[in-house]
Formats: sequence, structure tokens, C-alpha cells
Amino acid sequence: KRVPLCSSAMGSSFSSSASYLQYGNDFELVIRATKDLEYLLETGFDVPSGKTVGLHDKITHAENTAGLSKDTVKRLRYLVTIRNKLVHDHDFNRLEDRKHFARSYDSVEKELRAKLAEKRKSVDGACVIS
Repeated sequence: KRVPLCSSAMGSSFSSSASYLQYGNDFELVIRATKDLEYLLETGFDVPSGKTVGLHDKITHAENTAGLSKDTVKRLRYLVTIRNKLVHDHDFNRLEDRKHFARSYDSVEKELRAKLAEKRKSVDGACVIS
């Protein structure tokens, strides 16, 4: 479900770029979006978690085990790099292109959800013999 740009409602746990764009603060937009992606990677793709495992490591794991497209991996790394710059680089304090960031998020989330649906479908259709 898409939330209109002018809406202040957040929507579901995972939000569209339109609902993320409601945040006037780039820090909040970036952190919320990357937190959602990290949660999706951890819960849906069995990536390692913990304080010593970075998002780039989680992306590499998902790339190797889930067959993510090169484009999605590139976009994931872009999103995480922006997050890291915003958090750690004192001179980087705003997104140059909020809509591009949000579109990248949408594209990544779409492929991750499609991969999860494929995974569920193959598990649901699997025959277990005991």
C-alpha cells in the first residue's frame, strides 16, 4: 500500500518510498529505511547478526546465499554507504537526492520480498520424508 507524499501516516512495518519521504529529516529517513532493510535481511535471509557484523557483511551473505541480482546488491551497498556517511562523516549531513534514495530503497525491497516469496513457495512445495 502506498502512502501519499503529503500523508503523515507511516503505514506498515515496511514502508514505500512515498511514506519514507514524509520525513523532513534526512537522518530519520535514512536510518529508518536501512533499519527496515537490515531487519528484512536478518529475518528473511538468515544473515549473521550481532554487533560485530556490519550491513555490508550481511549484504555479501545474502548475495551469496539468495542469488540477489547485481543491481540489487549495488543498490543495497549504495543505501548502506549513504547511511554510514550520514552517521560517521561529520561533513555529510543531507541527502543530495532524497527521491533517488527512496527509489533505490523501493527497488531493493521489491527484489528482497520477491526472493522471500520464492523461498516460501519452494519450502511450501517441498516434500518432507521422515
